Amino acid sequence: MNVLKRLAAVLTIVLALAMLLLSLAGGVGVWVVKGPVVSHATHVFEWADANLDIADEGLDHVKKSLDRAEERLHTVRAEQRELAENPPRGDMMRTFVARSVRQTIAPEFDDAHEQIHHVAEAAVVVNSILADVGQFPFLAESGLDIEALNEINGQLEKVAPTAFELSRLLGDPSPEAEAQLSRIDQALQGIRGLIAEYEPKLKLVRGKTELLKTKFQTWITPAAAVVSFVCFWIALSQVGLLYLASCWWRRAGRKTPAGPNAAAG
Repeated sequence: MNVLKRLAAVLTIVLALAMLLLSLAGGVGVWVVKGPVVSHATHVFEWADANLDIADEGLDHVKKSLDRAEERLHTVRAEQRELAENPPRGDMMRTFVARSVRQTIAPEFDDAHEQIHHVAEAAVVVNSILADVGQFPFLAESGLDIEALNEINGQLEKVAPTAFELSRLLGDPSPEAEAQLSRIDQALQGIRGLIAEYEPKLKLVRGKTELLKTKFQTWITPAAAVVSFVCFWIALSQVGLLYLASCWWRRAGRKTPAGPNAAAG
């Protein structure tokens, strides 16, 4: 019986010592790990901010390209109407207008398309960051709408070839050229509307990212303190358990005193 008690005491002492060392390591280690975690999180949030800046600048660039395209489109429409009212001799004026479209309007749509592609790439990065951060329940946030960017991209992909096709029709007083101008103008206004809807979402995500950063900075130190306190509390409990196990060991080592009859003999 005493042998079993001693075995139980030894097993308890070994487990208690292991838990004591692990608890002490956890209580100290959480503060050692805190520095690199804060540094990495700071880098991640800076990366998110940088990509949000890329998205902002990309949208601004797209709007400026569309502004230039719209301005030139109005000029071309006025020139087309003048040509329709006063047909020039020869093809010189027609060639000039067509070349103007190829060199101004169409490239602006191509440039806008390229910039939206950069915005979409930045949005993917931001969403990836927010998805990783969102694994923690109190830091979960939604990201940017990639589908909206794809829709803008799709519109731009359709408009650029239409603008190049327009250069073939300009100079002829035909309804087809005017219809093409109207289609480009409608597409341009549609793209502007999509961008106007997307910009508030971008601002919202930037605000959410700042909120996540604030949450992290607010909770990281208290969380480390709680983990450290729990670890040290567990370590303290193991000290008590070690004391009890040592008592078991000592009691099991004592010889059981003989009965009264044995003492009398």
